[in-house]
Formats: sequence, structure tokens, C-alpha cells
Amino acid sequence: MEKNISIQPEDPRTPDVRKFIEDLDAYQAELYPPESNHLEPVKKLITPDYYFIAARTEGKLLGIGSFRRMPAHKGAQPYVEIKRLYVSRKFRGMGLATQLMDALEEKAIEEGYAEACLETGISQHEALQLYEKRGYQKTLPFGAYQEDPLSVFMRKKLDGK
Repeated sequence: MEKNISIQPEDPRTPDVRKFIEDLDAYQAELYPPESNHLEPVKKLITPDYYFIAARTEGKLLGIGSFRRMPAHKGAQPYVEIKRLYVSRKFRGMGLATQLMDALEEKAIEEGYAEACLETGISQHEALQLYEKRGYQKTLPFGAYQEDPLSVFMRKKLDGK
């Protein structure tokens, strides 16, 4: 386990973060066709609708995560959508994804959100296990998403515990 890991808000436009996002996009492109990839570009991640964090140790980027603040719509309460959660392959198995999720959920609760949703792919078994272990449950497509046989939609009530 790396020591002195910090997880903090960060500008996704920094060169190493941009490279990380490019690597994530390439990884997703290997797994799914373009119509099944719902990738947020950096220019969106810097808007007030998003909260973006990075995990680092001694300046080295280990992982990233973000959420999008989603407003109340058609009777649904506001929620956050977890986006761009990714840990470098070299640093998987250290609990970083859990730490990033903790940080994202804590921030969402701090901002008053009571629910988090996410979309992930059927081939991302580690991610699905992580989300299920954290209490996320499969659900129908939410927001602007449509049914997709390659997507898994999940949600979790955030209770502040």
C-alpha cells in the first residue's frame, strides 16, 4: 500500500490528469462501442455541475473520480451521478477505488444529496463488485440514459452514515 495518499479536488486539465482520462477513454473503447460509452469530456468536468477529485502520493497520480450534480426533474429528487471513477492498473487492489468512492459520497452528503446513481458496463466486473459491496443496487436507466444491453444502471441512498 502506498503511503501518504491524498484525495483532493483537482483540475482535470492538468497534463497528467488529461493523460489519465485519455487512458480511461482508450480502456473503455476496447470494451464497448462508441454508442455505449458515456464519457464526459474534460471541458464538462471543469463546470460547476461537476466535482472532480484525484488520488495522489508524492505527486504521482493513482486514481480519479467525479460526480455530476443532477437537478430535480419530473418529480425526482436531485442526485449525483458518479462519473469517471478510475484507478491505474498498477495501483488496483489497494482500496483506492473505495477511498475515492468514500470521498465522493461524503462530498455529496455534505452538499445535501440523498442519492447517488451511476452507469457502468457489463464487462467491468471489478467495478460492479465494488458498487454492489457499497450498497448500490441495479435499477432502470435514469436521467437521459436509454436501455443498453452493455450498460448496468445502479443507485444508492446516501444516508450520511
